[in-house]
Amino acid sequence: MRGAFDPETLAVLRGVFDEACLALGPDQHTPGVRSKLAERILKLAGEGELDPVRLRTYALMDVVPTAIKQAS
Repeated sequence: MRGAFDPETLAVLRGVFDEACLALGPDQHTPGVRSKLAERILKLAGEGELDPVRLRTYALMDVVPTAIKQAS
């Protein structure tokens, strides 16, 4: 896992996070869901995945089932 990201990569990751949050439904915008989304994006990036589309997709696939359970 990487220890730090350069400013350009951080900007990409922030954009991925913002876009992923926009994809969530209003009832899914909880601090817990947003935190899990950020953690997943950072974990994937730390493993070397830096493609914004794949980062967003993989993070949402991991987080959305959790968000649906929390909303129930």
